[in-house]
Amino acid sequence: MSTIGIGVSEDAQNWRRHLSPKSPPHWVYTKAIQKSQQDDRDYRLIRLDNGLQAMLIHDANADKAAASLDVAVGHLHDPVRTHCRCRCAKCVLLIRGVPIG
Repeated sequence: MSTIGIGVSEDAQNWRRHLSPKSPPHWVYTKAIQKSQQDDRDYRLIRLDNGLQAMLIHDANADKAAASLDVAVGHLHDPVRTHCRCRCAKCVLLIRGVPIG
């Protein structure tokens, strides 16, 4: 069985495993997400098996879709090995929308 790997044992009870043939296996946060009473959007927090967390937001009144990515690392998190630096540089280019070949 896969583990959640969230690092907070008291919060582990709020994650439920989701298995479906239509999507990759992932964890879903089941506790209600706090939001403003005026906010009519639906929120869902998921965690993939590779550790990536994503907040999914559904707005029934929106006429367009959008995506955002938060990369929580800085210059002090640069890997030492050269081939990893190339991967990091490619990720930055992809985030900025620069085509790479």
